[in-house]
Amino acid sequence: MPGALVDVVAGAEVVTAQVVQLRAGSVVLDLPVDPAVPEPLRLYWSTSEGVHTVLARVALRWPVRTGVRWQVLPIGTTEPGNRRDAVRAPLRLRFQVTERGSGAVFRGRTTDLSENGMRGRLEATSTAPSEGAPVDVGLLLRGAVFPLPGRWQTVIGDEDGWDVAVAFTDLAESMADLLRSHVFAALREQRRLSLL
Repeated sequence: MPGALVDVVAGAEVVTAQVVQLRAGSVVLDLPVDPAVPEPLRLYWSTSEGVHTVLARVALRWPVRTGVRWQVLPIGTTEPGNRRDAVRAPLRLRFQVTERGSGAVFRGRTTDLSENGMRGRLEATSTAPSEGAPVDVGLLLRGAVFPLPGRWQTVIGDEDGWDVAVAFTDLAESMADLLRSHVFAALREQRRLSLL
């Protein structure tokens, strides 16, 4: 639908685009930057049924005030995407995790983030996180704390704390879009800095 977010994987680059228009057999997308290598091109998007993907090619491209606009032609059929296809960005964000069952509270910083989950380092406490337990994550994004339901996926402890992975569960589509846009903004900034 127009206004929906689409992850554009072009060569080795990943850019979040927005659907502007659907035309017969093609989609018009707004991208903030023009990827250096537009082929091979694959599109990913989320619906209530999960992640979908399709190969595509660029038919037309032209500059616009906010970046670049592409008209892309899907190639072949749409396929279910794998949730592991979510792109991660190395990010250090503060977070707090509360275990739903025990009420134990943990604080730390992320090491990377995607719309599907996060990895991070917890500060040392007298209580150990319970691997597999359902949790509520409070993640600091853009100056506000956003609540994210999840589950401890991996817990590895040492004397200084725990390395953990949290899989997000039952995220609202708007929250998944917010995480995705944050991840891709971080990747674009890393790319910009690498070109300086």
